[in-house]
Amino acid sequence: MRAVWYERTGAAPTVLTVGEMPTPDAGPGEVRVRLEASGVNPADVGRRSGNYRAMEFPRVIPNSDGAGIVDQIGEGVTRFAVGDRVWLFNGQRNGRAFGTAAEYITLADYLVTPLPHDVSFAAGATLGIPCMTAWCALFADGPVAGQTVLVTGGAGAVGHYAVQL
Repeated sequence: MRAVWYERTGAAPTVLTVGEMPTPDAGPGEVRVRLEASGVNPADVGRRSGNYRAMEFPRVIPNSDGAGIVDQIGEGVTRFAVGDRVWLFNGQRNGRAFGTAAEYITLADYLVTPLPHDVSFAAGATLGIPCMTAWCALFADGPVAGQTVLVTGGAGAVGHYAVQL
């Protein structure tokens, strides 16, 4: 598969490599997704630049969020079928070296969510960190109906979803 990776941190033009890597196979409890879109979040940029935390792995495929089509099902997975449209989160996070800047990713099925047919893959790739952060910030303490909510930074990704929610 084609992928983008880095083996040291720094500025993107100096550390990112584009090339071929083995295509992963879905293990038990996992699905493999043929990615159509990859979301780049500030945490992904911080990890790659070395400003977030030290590298945990010798090679990292960046980006946590993405969207695509399930093309392989691991043993024990019953929530999805080959051909399902999905969005996903926590691709490259603590404990996982390979994220969504690739043609394929394998993930535990609980990190994958159905994507409606009327939602683009690009929009689906933004539902992870930005949308889930907005949801948690708004509703962690209960319903907001009837309350006034100030959303600062409404033009940013998280703020954009907070305004909509």
